[in-house]
Amino acid sequence: MAQAQENLLSEMLSSKGIRLAAQKRLGKYRLQKRLGKGGYCEVWKARDTVEGIWVALKIPNADKLGQRDNETILREVRLIAQLRHPHIMPLKNADIIDGHAVLATELSVGTLEECSRPMGVRRLVSILRQILNGLAYAHEKRMVHCDVSPANIFLFPNGHASLGDFGIGLQVQGRAKTIDEFGTPGYVAPEQAYGKPTYRSDCFSVGLILYEFLTGCLPRWPFHWPPKGYHKLVERTSPAFVRFLKKTLSVDPEKRFPNARKMLQALDEALPPSLKSAFESKGQKTVPDWQQLRRSSFIKRYKRVFVHFYSCMDCGRPIAESMQCCPWCGSRRNRYEECTAFSHYCHRCRRGMQ
Repeated sequence: MAQAQENLLSEMLSSKGIRLAAQKRLGKYRLQKRLGKGGYCEVWKARDTVEGIWVALKIPNADKLGQRDNETILREVRLIAQLRHPHIMPLKNADIIDGHAVLATELSVGTLEECSRPMGVRRLVSILRQILNGLAYAHEKRMVHCDVSPANIFLFPNGHASLGDFGIGLQVQGRAKTIDEFGTPGYVAPEQAYGKPTYRSDCFSVGLILYEFLTGCLPRWPFHWPPKGYHKLVERTSPAFVRFLKKTLSVDPEKRFPNARKMLQALDEALPPSLKSAFESKGQKTVPDWQQLRRSSFIKRYKRVFVHFYSCMDCGRPIAESMQCCPWCGSRRNRYEECTAFSHYCHRCRRGMQ
């Protein structure tokens, strides 16, 4: 009797869980195939039947009774909602379907994990510069990712890369809090393995990825320098880059870069001249600075009419002192007595005169 009741309870609980399968509908999404399974969720390729696009759906893993824990997914949603950056995987939608959390993101063409090792230096540096840009933004927002690994670096057409999966990240409030999850095995800093992740831990993980994809060898604990594959690193990079990686992979957190922004600056300084000039020419901008382009076009067009240009004290855009007001923002508060090209200036309008 007791066994029968237990079996009945198990069936009732299991029926409440989502049984995922191809062609199954979850709200407006139709599942096509499972892309992978992680520590707390599984990822499916799905069709958004309303927008008519493909997306990646993250759904919590089911336990033995078919129940799915929503807390980690909802925690990730709240973290990502605070981050808006071209190189952080954007959140397209988050919903509760049949009582279970579902997170939808853009569908990438693959991850860095699927790429061959070693990788071309130019391509690898291009990808990780983008990831460091996104990670630097997260650090400035006091977020520690805690799971920077090749599987969480998503690749898109035209060389674009984004960092995703903030599921075990944490927000720093004064001193960092300890966490129970340890990130992806093999890409974790020593102090994070003891439950004390910091910004420096994320930098250590990026250093491990750099070393692995440059040499084909992933450094292992206790991270003695030089690791296996060191001769390939020397052959493929410069002495400055080797010193940069040695600092990044220091076992002592205090000897590493304090955050991703500092690490990105050091990476750019350590690049060989050929790579540095290539990235400087490209600018590594995913969105053109249209305001700067418009200002440059304005100056080029009116240079013959207005010999001297100044910056508006309100909007900072180029103006000439013969203008009655700023053509960009309409300000009439500009003064020219300290910068006029004329020998005298008017005490009433504050413009120059002969």
